Amino acid sequence: MLTMVCLLTGMSLYAQRSFYGRPVRLGFKVDPVFVNTLRPLENGLEKDGSSFGVNYGLMADVQFSDTRGAFATGLEVAHASSSILIKDASKGLYSGSDNQEYKLKLQYLQIPLSVKLKTNDQNGFRWWGQFGTYMGALIGSRLDYTSGAKSEDNVNIMSKTNKVNMGLLLGAGGEYRLAEKTDLYFGLGFENGFTDITRNKDWKDDKVALNRWALRLGVFF
Repeated sequence: MLTMVCLLTGMSLYAQRSFYGRPVRLGFKVDPVFVNTLRPLENGLEKDGSSFGVNYGLMADVQFSDTRGAFATGLEVAHASSSILIKDASKGLYSGSDNQEYKLKLQYLQIPLSVKLKTNDQNGFRWWGQFGTYMGALIGSRLDYTSGAKSEDNVNIMSKTNKVNMGLLLGAGGEYRLAEKTDLYFGLGFENGFTDITRNKDWKDDKVALNRWALRLGVFF
């Protein structure tokens, strides 16, 4: 249902190029994620490496009356992969061993909700800064794990992973005009997760949040 609503909204915006009388810019993006980190917030759990990922999807800027600002949103698929090491035998999805290694491979359907502020246009170039939040709905969750002498790959753990991920969204970068209605978009973004990724009743742990650093690459039309 969420996917259909977002897709229909995007198609409507593309056809009208306006939202309640405000001009809308649409574009596509591919964001290479160079840091995915699961951040444990209790003793007995440790970060155990980071993996690359990618976000891709639709961008939409609903312009303010002053074109130096916009409400920035969109619809994207986000991939995240990271590992944690659990040294407490009483915790973890497969408790009983002092050293449990878990690599989570997650997919989210994600909607950013933020304010984007821009500098004045100078020869087709302007800087931008972004502040807001994001909301993600889990669409895939797989696990590789080693617990004592037992190990297994690509275990489906959708039922043992929080279905929602939310957090702080920050970004900064630039836009360069390629043509009259075509702008190259680039920058750096940070997502600081607020939500506990692991469901405590299954993992017997405290909060484990997801943090990500990504390059922002896209084109507005």
